[in-house]
Amino acid sequence: MPKTTTELEIRLPMWEELPAFSLHLDQLLDLTNEVLEPIIGDKITKTMLQNYFKARILVPPVKSKYHRTQLAGAIVIGLLKNVFTLNEIKAGLLALLGNGTPKTGYNNFVVMFNEQAAKAGKELSDPTSLELRSAGQATLMQYDAVQSILFWLSAKNRLKKLMDD
Repeated sequence: MPKTTTELEIRLPMWEELPAFSLHLDQLLDLTNEVLEPIIGDKITKTMLQNYFKARILVPPVKSKYHRTQLAGAIVIGLLKNVFTLNEIKAGLLALLGNGTPKTGYNNFVVMFNEQAAKAGKELSDPTSLELRSAGQATLMQYDAVQSILFWLSAKNRLKKLMDD
């Protein structure tokens, strides 16, 4: 019997683990799905990615070349799209990035996601990587978004188990 998402290690790659070289659209799509499919059980399509670029949720490519910024964005959007609308995702990403860099914003999300995913199914607790009492609204929103994704995954897995029984 295949393992459920909660039985697998749910882990997103850090910025430094993403390819540093230029990608073509098909490579971007393959790498995004390589990360997301084991977690969410679905794939991002080429049409979805193109819609994210058109809506300016993802930074458009330069001369049809994609980089870490687009890959990191596609991974985050792929997780968030199951819980939030695209307009909400766009507003949230703008708030999170603020004056920061995509690398910093992505790595902050990944650290929080990986930390909370490791605790999934256990007692809820505050993240150890940051102090929530002194966190700004954007960080609190990010924490809530991570928890929403993990609760969605948990509910999806429980439903699958009920349907398999």
